[in-house]
Amino acid sequence: MQPLITTKIADTKLQIHDYLSVRWSPRSFSKKALNTETIQRLFEAARWAASSYNEQPWRFTYGQKGTDAYDKIFNCLGDFNQGWAKNAPVLILTAIKEQFGNGKDNYHALHDLGLAVGNMTFQAQSEGIALHQMAGVDFEKAKEDFKVPEGYHVVSAIAVGYYGGEVGDIPKDLQEKETQPRERKSIEEIAEEGRFPM
Repeated sequence: MQPLITTKIADTKLQIHDYLSVRWSPRSFSKKALNTETIQRLFEAARWAASSYNEQPWRFTYGQKGTDAYDKIFNCLGDFNQGWAKNAPVLILTAIKEQFGNGKDNYHALHDLGLAVGNMTFQAQSEGIALHQMAGVDFEKAKEDFKVPEGYHVVSAIAVGYYGGEVGDIPKDLQEKETQPRERKSIEEIAEEGRFPM
């Protein structure tokens, strides 16, 4: 089988950090397992993200392949994601605490979770590990299966593994996407001085 490209270098208009320009979200991963210390290092990176009032509203539930926790997370994924996420050595569910400690709604919790996952992604990239975010999750099932208490909201799932999977490990309809160049909107489409970008 054809090995996947382990780096898909972004066609950036300005120079950015190498970890960002080569980061991408594969659907196939190396069969190499992540050891416990490596997994904990990813969460340590997430732990040090900025958050509103330092509330740290993010929560992570994870499972390593071959465990009941992994299977429970996998069974919360949508059919499309199950088709390829079975290749990941680690699956993570993300969640947020919906209120600040004072009982007021924390409208910044999703932003803060994003910062935490961004830290995790950067740390992972430094170790040759890829993260693929997934919105296709049965949130209610996840909440029930993991006994998530009221006041918390399950947000997404993440497939985690080392780069270096093989194209043949994923469904045929996704194989071409796996090797296509990355694309992004232009800077002008997302950022303008003095007015809202349209």
